[in-house]
Amino acid sequence: MKQIIAFRDYYKEFYDSLSQDEKDKVDRTMVLMQSDSRMPAHYIKPLEEGINELRITTANKELRILFIYDGSRLVVLLNCLIKKTQKTPRAVIEKAIKLKKLYYEEKQTW
Repeated sequence: MKQIIAFRDYYKEFYDSLSQDEKDKVDRTMVLMQSDSRMPAHYIKPLEEGINELRITTANKELRILFIYDGSRLVVLLNCLIKKTQKTPRAVIEKAIKLKKLYYEEKQTW
């Protein structure tokens, strides 16, 4: 079973802003992601520099949670968005890359 952690408060702030139906869908997806089985391909899209996009579709929104794998067991949630365009905005990817670097810098001090 994979362990999932959220780096800083970006995921919590995003999650708290969702409706209860959206939270339920995210929770179900996280349970699936934690399991040792492989996620269906349509849920995860690799972006760049080890950043992945978890894709969650609700009744009227496209939710995206950017994350990295830390080893084979740990998934670190970085930042999130409600997708409004066809392509993931460049600024969101760059923010995730910066957060990834910060995560590994801080991890060295633990």
